Amino acid sequence: MNRLLGVELMKLRRSGMVWIAVGAPLFLTLQGIANFLRYSDTMFAGSTRTKWEILYEQCMIMYPSLLLPLVITVMVALLARLEHSQNGWKQLLALPVTREQVYKSKLVIACLLVLLNLGVLSIGTLVGGLMVGIEGDVPYELILGRGLLAFVATLPVIAIQFVLSYRFSHVGVPLAIGTALAAPTLFAANSERFWLYDPWTYPVMAYFGPAQEGITRGDWMYAIACGLFLLIIWIGLQEFKKRDMV
Repeated sequence: MNRLLGVELMKLRRSGMVWIAVGAPLFLTLQGIANFLRYSDTMFAGSTRTKWEILYEQCMIMYPSLLLPLVITVMVALLARLEHSQNGWKQLLALPVTREQVYKSKLVIACLLVLLNLGVLSIGTLVGGLMVGIEGDVPYELILGRGLLAFVATLPVIAIQFVLSYRFSHVGVPLAIGTALAAPTLFAANSERFWLYDPWTYPVMAYFGPAQEGITRGDWMYAIACGLFLLIIWIGLQEFKKRDMV
């Protein structure tokens, strides 16, 4: 398993997907810092929120509802495409490994990519705030803690996109489905009844739910996210074991 993970990490380094995981949140962080500096003396001057909270909102505002699900969709689809193209499955399964090991190693890589993506945004926000000289106690729980909770919240999205990406050899199928499911996220997140049925809303709740009146949700959302992740991945694994790859 460790050897297989090493092979996958080498493929990942050559594929350029790490730059997607790092570049997208870094760009959003820089944009948020720029907005904070531009409007700190005007739009945000009379706000009762702390400067750290304002910076956090500016960096995260479009991330969980739009950019994050799209980045997950693209990264997982490209990860699967490494094997779907050029007889990749035939070469990989020729190694002394089981299909379950292959499946799990791919899943670990996908989760690490998403965790890296979330980490860059959280750490970038923290470093940016320190660099522009924001005073007051640093809200580590807000900036870093919410990022970890967001990772748990994204698990069902990762699972769905992972199963779709490895089920369909054409990269357009998971990309189209992932984009379509991400589109109504903001509308579903503001629904009192239907948000629970849309896992794409869970990262929005993780980042903004505790702070925004009207969309606060219980911590049990994370238990549901973990349960959905395990169920979807298990179903995908059973199908993966039976599929004719070669």
